[in-house]
Amino acid sequence: MTSSDSKPSSSPADPAEVTQSSHLHATPLGFLYTAPWWLIVLMILGIATIALITSNELYGRIFDQLKEGIAMTLGVSAIAYLSALCIGLLVGLIRSNSPAPPKPGSGIKGVISGALHTLIYNVATLYVSVLRGLPILVVLLIVAFVLVPLIRDGLTSAFGIELDIRGSSPESAIIALAFTYGAFVSETFRAGIQSIGRGQIEAARSLGMNYFQTVRYVILPQAIRRILPPLGNDMVSMVKDSSLVAILGVRDITQIAKTSSGRSFRYLETYLVVAVIYLTMTVIGSLIVRYIERKTKVDH
Repeated sequence: MTSSDSKPSSSPADPAEVTQSSHLHATPLGFLYTAPWWLIVLMILGIATIALITSNELYGRIFDQLKEGIAMTLGVSAIAYLSALCIGLLVGLIRSNSPAPPKPGSGIKGVISGALHTLIYNVATLYVSVLRGLPILVVLLIVAFVLVPLIRDGLTSAFGIELDIRGSSPESAIIALAFTYGAFVSETFRAGIQSIGRGQIEAARSLGMNYFQTVRYVILPQAIRRILPPLGNDMVSMVKDSSLVAILGVRDITQIAKTSSGRSFRYLETYLVVAVIYLTMTVIGSLIVRYIERKTKVDH
């Protein structure tokens, strides 16, 4: 086979093609291909909805009723996600360090330390497996109507501590969402931690750093930078999944819309406004995530 028959693995770009491509992007025809039409359509729909709310008394009244729910939705989502980050970081650190048999000559202290590590690792793995395998709605119901009353009554009978938390309290929803998303976020943290080269960890240990110093100064700064985009996507998903707390009676956007439309029978108008509110929050969140992704992009 001659060299003319074989296809080269890489070749310099044809100057004519480069010029043609640059010219295409500089013309109106190029704009037709590169413009973010999805965002333009959403902006048009958003402007039309805002105009409808401000000019139509019915839509304006519905939006005024839902404003209370916006604050509740964002508050529950923010607190639950911050709690999920703490849980996910702790569980991710545990699961990124698999247990191993104690080294020869480590003695009884090494055996006890290895057994404790194995126990903690398996508890964390069980937590992740169970919470990732259950629907969020089921977790919400179990936490609100089983675990919260059980813990509240146990604290009251054992220590005389009165907790003003009910199944319909926002605290119940926050606990359920935090533990559910903590399981998902922990896998993101684990993947980010394990993506750091083993050589960097060994270099840090050779400089005299202990495990916690290595994690704090070497592993986490790089891992968090790599996993910021997926963490942002989880935050957007949290805002959407927070609508499930309506089943507990928490007065978020969805719950207020359900009760309001049930009284007025204005289902189309009410849920149209609800959809626009959620869509606005998630699109803004997605754009922020895309911006962060561009700024923190890591070349592997």
